Amino acid sequence: MRIKRVDPADADTIRACFGAFLAAQRVDEPDGPFFTEQPFRGWLTVGWGGDPREIWAAKRQDGFVAGWYRLELPDLENLDQAELTLVVDPAQRRHGIGRALLKHAAGRAAEHGRSVLNAATRLGGDGEAFARATGAEPGLVDVQRVMDVRATGEDQLARLRATAEEKAAGYSLVSWTGLVPEEFIDQAAALFAALNDAPHDEHSAPAVWDARRVRERVNNLRPAYGLRVYEVAARHDATGALAGLTEVAVDPADPGWGHQMLTGVLRAHRGHRLGLLVKVAMAEWLKTAEPQLERIDTWNAQSNQYMIAVNEALGYTILGRPACWWKLDVAGAVGLAAAAAGLGEQELASQTRR
Repeated sequence: MRIKRVDPADADTIRACFGAFLAAQRVDEPDGPFFTEQPFRGWLTVGWGGDPREIWAAKRQDGFVAGWYRLELPDLENLDQAELTLVVDPAQRRHGIGRALLKHAAGRAAEHGRSVLNAATRLGGDGEAFARATGAEPGLVDVQRVMDVRATGEDQLARLRATAEEKAAGYSLVSWTGLVPEEFIDQAAALFAALNDAPHDEHSAPAVWDARRVRERVNNLRPAYGLRVYEVAARHDATGALAGLTEVAVDPADPGWGHQMLTGVLRAHRGHRLGLLVKVAMAEWLKTAEPQLERIDTWNAQSNQYMIAVNEALGYTILGRPACWWKLDVAGAVGLAAAAAGLGEQELASQTRR
């Protein structure tokens, strides 16, 4: 078995990586939701934010992928950092593959001038144990919640909308599907930037959003995922400015799940229950537009009490174990397996399965 770079156009290897990922996800995150192949391929090859990336796989000659990693290399902010996703098929764990992939990834990060690796794992499972064993430092904790759409009645949503509208006088709603319309590009950039006020890693610089970034790293990438994207915005009637925005995506291959993306409110317009207003409107819309929809999942930092309160008002409850972001010094990771130096095309001596 060798560690080889994956060509994003190599459909067979991407599919094998998906197989390993899905096997791992069913063990590590058994409550779901699970990726389907097209969104996985889009996430793996172009990512949610369009940062440059490398994909490397521990692969047998017959094409079987025992594990792989994706190394994202931010090119606009945080040029000293890299984000690592490392996956090992559960049936292939505890054979040294994870450490070999980590050593290799750290070497690649060092070649790109990165000094810190960031990675996320669920707490209480193999991922946390692996992170701690490597000396990674824990950071921000995120919690997943799910809304049972079918159990949320029209009367409940109507009451929540009325509560929000009492505070939201002077605002109206606009909505669209798919790409961000050109007429809203500049305002959408400000709303994406509003997410920077949510709890985040104090050692990482927030994203700087402008119209070009929305065009290139939102609109240009979305077709790769094959998702249906719904967006609801609150517009300030006096100025015409978009003041709040929420987005939900639905995978046509798994339409029972909706996936909450961004929800943001501009600082100058907070205190008007706009976050609740747009999320209630979204739930009402999806009940009609996506009749197979059963659940919507979302993630919030454990300390993001405002958005958690909004979600709990809508009936969201915790799903699965929390996830933690970890930081690992690249130089330290390179030294984890000195005996395995120069892996690239080298045999993984600790892996005997063929």
